[in-house]
Amino acid sequence: MRSFLLTGLVCVGMPLCATAQGTVQQTVQRFAEISAKVATPLGPQFRVIVAKMLQARHPELARKLTPAVEKSSPAVREEPAVSPAEAVVYRQFGRFGDVSTDADRARLIVDLALQVRALPPGAGKLDLARNLCGAVSEGDMGPEAITAVAQTMAASMRGAPSDATMYLELANLIHYGRVRPPMEDAALDAALELLEVRKALVQEARFSLTGLDSRVYSLASLRGKVVLVNFWATSCMPCRKEMPDIEKVYREFGHKGLVVLAISTEERTVVANFAASQGYSFPILLDPGGKASASFYVDGIPESFIFDRQGRLIADSIDRRTESQFRSMLKAAGLE
Repeated sequence: MRSFLLTGLVCVGMPLCATAQGTVQQTVQRFAEISAKVATPLGPQFRVIVAKMLQARHPELARKLTPAVEKSSPAVREEPAVSPAEAVVYRQFGRFGDVSTDADRARLIVDLALQVRALPPGAGKLDLARNLCGAVSEGDMGPEAITAVAQTMAASMRGAPSDATMYLELANLIHYGRVRPPMEDAALDAALELLEVRKALVQEARFSLTGLDSRVYSLASLRGKVVLVNFWATSCMPCRKEMPDIEKVYREFGHKGLVVLAISTEERTVVANFAASQGYSFPILLDPGGKASASFYVDGIPESFIFDRQGRLIADSIDRRTESQFRSMLKAAGLE
């Protein structure tokens, strides 16, 4: 499971709206105002997370967030003891191996979400809800399944020790899954605005990387093109599952101005051997040291970002996306 300290979760091609038009400073100011309404310890935890995101490129903004909270951090979460009722639900997660389509997975997720929601409150219930968050993020589960998990996550948070990460997980489902918030909560508002800070920082990120074809690629040189930046690895099975879908949309839209940049931090020989065996036609770039990955705040793969012809970040996704989801994201950037 992702750490959720720096990034978001499920995305289905959502325009950035105000974030793309604003500046990092403006977005941080909005976050500071919203997080100030959140009681201790959650408010300081959110501010520490954002300060860490800002430190490398905007240290002055980071300092403004941290003076009163520099000793605060998210609580360390211990693995809860599993009750017999929770164990019954855990065993049913094994059913995912018996389903092969996203539609079947979505139905199973809805069923499990209802079962988790019916459990007594506690850390074990919350842990099961978090597992559902991971399950619903891969592929096209649809709004019904995402809504069911968001509602279950909100219900599971009641009666469990509070920390910023669980609010971020819920914010990810709401924001990137484009579903309604299942509750009103100042901490959830802060978590949602934290995601906007991250998007503003990604909007200003830059890189210049060499591809397996020995060409040098940069975002700045691709103005006038729609760019799909995909972070992946050969060892990542969700990455390998989504790459054929990326190839399909690239072959269809490449002549209309789509550029795909698939970025890996692995060794050149590993990436080159994999690429040769698969025959993908889009550029595959090498990111030694992971500097580009860090500038995009990637803490889990696969993760994709769509930039329009003006270089604006229009949509992003975390975890495996399908061909139809990529099409939706590209449509938001003006390709269809």
